[in-house]
Amino acid sequence: SNQFGLNTAMFTAQYDAEKVRGIVSLQFGDIARSAWSSTYNNIMEAHAGIRLSKKLWMDAGFFRSHLGTEGLLPKENLTNSVSVGTFFEPYYESGFRLNYNPSDKLSINLYALNGYNLYEDNNSKKSLGLLVTYAIGDKGNIGYSNYIGDDTPTAADSISHLRIHQNLFWNYQIKKLKIQIGGDYCMQQNSDTTGKKSASMFSGVASFKYQCRKKFAAYARGEIFNDPQGFMSAPPFRDVTGKLTGLILRGATAGMEYKPTDLASVACRDAR
Repeated sequence: SNQFGLNTAMFTAQYDAEKVRGIVSLQFGDIARSAWSSTYNNIMEAHAGIRLSKKLWMDAGFFRSHLGTEGLLPKENLTNSVSVGTFFEPYYESGFRLNYNPSDKLSINLYALNGYNLYEDNNSKKSLGLLVTYAIGDKGNIGYSNYIGDDTPTAADSISHLRIHQNLFWNYQIKKLKIQIGGDYCMQQNSDTTGKKSASMFSGVASFKYQCRKKFAAYARGEIFNDPQGFMSAPPFRDVTGKLTGLILRGATAGMEYKPTDLASVACRDAR
């Protein structure tokens, strides 16, 4: 918008002990203002937990989303930006989490949540979520996450809109090459353009980052997003017949990254 801006500035405090743990991350900037909760937009996450047994924890509070292939913040992504599929995934959530780590490689997380991208519930129904990750040596990991819930506002709509969102992802590093591949499939009741039939969405992303030199890296990403009924992206478009349709696209991103130190980086990218 032809102006300088602040993507995000954040402050994090974390405490870890043998039987209790907790974290609070406060955020300020464009992400907090435009993409976060309208009532708690300066809280990126704030949760506390207790150890129930040697390998089992229970945490409660405000969490960052457990669903998806990419992270939201630029520093968490191979391409320093998010794909369209990530843009439409939830960023935050609230509720309870059971964290079970049966081994150093396997982690299982079960969630009871207020809703999809919600801190405060908008109906009397609760949602469920799952995140399972498995480490592939020290080179990467593979994982599956999902969300099941109906977040229909009680006062606005009496028709059920049960959503089942699933995600698979794979991260791996081969010498100087980092690879990230993932895909989403989401179904929702009574959510086509007529509001009478179920609708579905699928998306996919494949990112690659090559460390050319110690301080320089090149990256590229390809993506697809297909939401023909517009239940996630809204239907602002019309096809050649004049029928309303959601967002359907293919995209590519490429760029370079200069990392003067391990704690700082500068990136230049182009997206199409």
